[in-house]
Amino acid sequence: MTERMTVLLQEEGMLILPASLREKYGLKAGDIMELSELDDMIVLTPRRALDKTTPDPMGNDPQFRSKLKTIQEMLENL
Repeated sequence: MTERMTVLLQEEGMLILPASLREKYGLKAGDIMELSELDDMIVLTPRRALDKTTPDPMGNDPQFRSKLKTIQEMLENL
């Protein structure tokens, strides 16, 4: 059964996923998500669910984990 939830698009285009979904799918800050368009819908999929055979090239190496929280902070630090 498909459950529908409503979320608010924040400044800088950020979305906050409901805690129940983050817990259900084991999502945490820094996880890579893939965004797709399907007909007139936007689909957000955890990257690990799409490709479990190819390791993330950044792995869990702390040097690749950003302390920055917003896209603006990331752009300012390029």
